[in-house]
Amino acid sequence: MDEKILQDTKNGKPVPWKPKKVRGLKLADSFQRLGYTNKAMRVRFCGSALAFLRNLETGEKKLHSADFCKERLCPMCQWRKSLKVFHQVSKVMDRAQTEKPELVPLFLTLTLRNCVGSELSATLDNVFEGWNRMQAHRKIKRIIQGWFRALEVTYNKEDDTFHPHIHAIILVDKSYFKKDNKDYMQTTDWVQMWRTALKLDYDPICDIRKVKNGKGKHKAVAEVAKYTLKDSDFILDDNDMTDKLVSILNSSMKGRRLFAFGGLLKQIAKQLGIEELAEGDLVHIDEEKLREDVATVLEVYRWNFGLANYIRE
Repeated sequence: MDEKILQDTKNGKPVPWKPKKVRGLKLADSFQRLGYTNKAMRVRFCGSALAFLRNLETGEKKLHSADFCKERLCPMCQWRKSLKVFHQVSKVMDRAQTEKPELVPLFLTLTLRNCVGSELSATLDNVFEGWNRMQAHRKIKRIIQGWFRALEVTYNKEDDTFHPHIHAIILVDKSYFKKDNKDYMQTTDWVQMWRTALKLDYDPICDIRKVKNGKGKHKAVAEVAKYTLKDSDFILDDNDMTDKLVSILNSSMKGRRLFAFGGLLKQIAKQLGIEELAEGDLVHIDEEKLREDVATVLEVYRWNFGLANYIRE
């Protein structure tokens, strides 16, 4: 039986098909208890059949087809979307670096105080409105040539609160760092700008730093492209608490644009045919292809509910 169980690795690490599927089933159970029968059904059968092309020389697998539900809270789809966003943003950033080498990427994190579940939706409204107000500011328009932003929401179990914040990559001209540049902003300036944009009565925590070339750049892309929600935050062993969190997140996250490009990066994304981040095809999420000169075989794995694992047909 062991040789029939799905074994898929990437860079020597196991690809988390089984853990994501298990958490997805727990989410489906929660949706069922909450009365979302259709959502429960879609999530329950998400990724139940996976077809891979396997390289007969190296054993490397490449996902060929699968049926993903695309529900916003689904652990399987969140994971696939984060991988897709990473590749999309990397592609756009690489093109920007080639076409506009004079632009320097900065990694910007904008936070605000935690909120309780009943305030999450209104707080997210304020975060997105605040981001838009900040981008419309004359000084910010002069500074930022292009940007990518992503929302992350974490849950604090200790005090039962949510922490929404924005991760962004912004592009500025290298002249931004000149000593005589009056538009240069210290971290304290970003704090005041963000405070004003959000109309807060306190100083929020903000962080801004240069993105290094090479591995540093890809680390920054990975940071902004990571999951909006950590499934381990809201899919718990306690069913009542899981249902409470799923209910809050399901309503608060509905219809939100979690990832977005602006300025030059938006223009480049459009040129590359990237209209909607993380949407559409969640099977072919990168440009990598199996070598055509090597024989491949199609392998289909189905989720076995009794064995709680993917088994090859």
